[in-house]
Amino acid sequence: MSTALVHRPTEHAALGSVRPKARLSADRLADALIEAQYAGDRYGARILDRMLDRALGVAAGSS
Repeated sequence: MSTALVHRPTEHAALGSVRPKARLSADRLADALIEAQYAGDRYGARILDRMLDRALGVAAGSS
């Protein structure tokens, strides 16, 4: 029996509930970056820094 013919309600429900996440504003990202740096969270600060760069349209490596 082909798996294409099997009805999978849980798979359809899971795929139907997936929505694109709303992006944070540059102001919120900047605030979160400052908080991460203050808390000493280097990994979180690095991720937030990259997210802020994308939100502001800064190209990677354009220093």
